[in-house]
Amino acid sequence: MFGKKKNKADQSPPEQEKGGGFERLKRKNSARLLRQRVMLSALIIVLLAVFLIGAVAIFFRVHSVKVKGNTVYKDSDIITASGIKRNMNIYLIDDKSVATEIISRFPYVRTVKVERNIPNSVTVKVECDEPNYYVEIVGECFVLSGDLRVMQRFETKEELLTVHPEIIKLTGGAIRRAVVGDELVFVREAYSQQAKQLLSVLESTEIFAGVSAIDFSDRFNVYVTYAGRLKANIGNSDDLELKLRFMNEIVKDLGEARGTIDIKDVEAAYVLLDSDADFD
Repeated sequence: MFGKKKNKADQSPPEQEKGGGFERLKRKNSARLLRQRVMLSALIIVLLAVFLIGAVAIFFRVHSVKVKGNTVYKDSDIITASGIKRNMNIYLIDDKSVATEIISRFPYVRTVKVERNIPNSVTVKVECDEPNYYVEIVGECFVLSGDLRVMQRFETKEELLTVHPEIIKLTGGAIRRAVVGDELVFVREAYSQQAKQLLSVLESTEIFAGVSAIDFSDRFNVYVTYAGRLKANIGNSDDLELKLRFMNEIVKDLGEARGTIDIKDVEAAYVLLDSDADFD
């Protein structure tokens, strides 16, 4: 007569199964929408990349090339060496390759920078070293920059002075190698370091424009010659800036006088005048 009463536990599975199926369907739809969005985004990115590549390939082509900052070589030679040609894409120019080619062919050039001027012009900025010094090796003369980079070779001193009449003669330690485009190499590295330090300080002084020769053959008795008529012994590399400033004041006070100056010790400096002195 009496049937069994259904308990709540018997009713739960169908309801749970129904709810679980809805959640699975919802998650499945969400995953499908996410995949569609990812694929759509990827397609848009690809299409945009293709468009940009096509635009760059069609537009931004070189119509003109200019050289800025060069005062030594012909602009046309610099442009030829750069390898930049008309109708090249300005974004496909290899800056490093351009700089390497120009510097290797024109040793006076210190730095090269490629500047792109949208949409279709390029400027090659060139900075050159000053040919301030030279060394003489077995009759040949090698032009040097302030950091001792070899910039040019002349077979005779006369030929050199015809091109660079105001250039300063350097005499130093034994030289191992002098190759155009590379730094001058001394047998003893200490000479290189001393020369660089001396030249760096000297170039910042007032007397630099009148210096005609520098002799650092003896590292402890370095000589600086001014205008071929005053020769100063500045001793070693200690207190270089102070010694050269002191020499500058002495040179100004002596006017057109000739002779020798000793400033190895600025507190005991002295001058020996000699009207016949000639240090050229």
